[in-house]
Amino acid sequence: MLARIGEPFDSPQHVFEIKWDGVRAVTYIEGGRHRMHGRRRRDLAGRYPELSFLAGLPSGTVLDGELVVLQADGRPDFRAMLSRENGTAARAEAAARKLPVVYVVFDLLYADHESWLDRPLRDRRERLAALVHAVGDARCMLSEGVVGNGLSLFAAVRERGLEGIVGKRLDAPYRPGERSDAWQKIKPVQSVHCLILGYEPDGERDFKSLIIATDFDGELRCVGKVGSGLAEADKGELRQLLFARRTDRPLIDPGMTGRWVLPGLFCTVGFLERTVNGNLRAPVFQGLVRQGGGS
Repeated sequence: MLARIGEPFDSPQHVFEIKWDGVRAVTYIEGGRHRMHGRRRRDLAGRYPELSFLAGLPSGTVLDGELVVLQADGRPDFRAMLSRENGTAARAEAAARKLPVVYVVFDLLYADHESWLDRPLRDRRERLAALVHAVGDARCMLSEGVVGNGLSLFAAVRERGLEGIVGKRLDAPYRPGERSDAWQKIKPVQSVHCLILGYEPDGERDFKSLIIATDFDGELRCVGKVGSGLAEADKGELRQLLFARRTDRPLIDPGMTGRWVLPGLFCTVGFLERTVNGNLRAPVFQGLVRQGGGS
């Protein structure tokens, strides 16, 4: 189920949750095994061995949630999550020890092989809370919410520098793949951390725009170019960084021509919304992501 973009509001008919800055994942438990995938149905379970305990949940359970890496202060670290998402299965055990993920669950789709899709969200959340409590593992946590007070939660989220909130109608069923006003995502600013794949050259000593990638549907994908918002000071610093990291091949296929750089450079990009293909609409460069997560 997908959310529309909305504005902050209060409503006793809605529950408001933090919008977790991670990778969306639906998990299926069957016969002592579990599968985990995003909207493109690529199995993610092997990348996250620290979540193998999910296979012990009751057979016939289907959960919806977000994979996140949490910083010491409890805030999601998207850059670290992207590192985990793009790691290899062969190195998953070592990555799990260094950057363990948490599965933040926010919906229950099936329980004991019975569909809960048509039941109201309030009922699904009540059953989900009991299930998470029974798991008893800190690596699986419920996305807590508040009923009614969307404005105050939004203010608190904005003060802490989090991505935003999601308002969900308590009487709404779950509609897979559907985007409706039953779920509304509310962000202080639409922005995302992006990996810099390369750049569009402007002669041999300059560039016009950055070619960027970020998570879309559970995989790293090129989401276009960004040139707007690049001040001359930004371009001066980026010229040195980009030209020193030149390489022959991009990390992933960007579907466009350009000059490529070694992975490791990240930036924050503001945008209005994503297109159906995942590209960022009206992207604006907001700054480089420094070591430690700051811009």
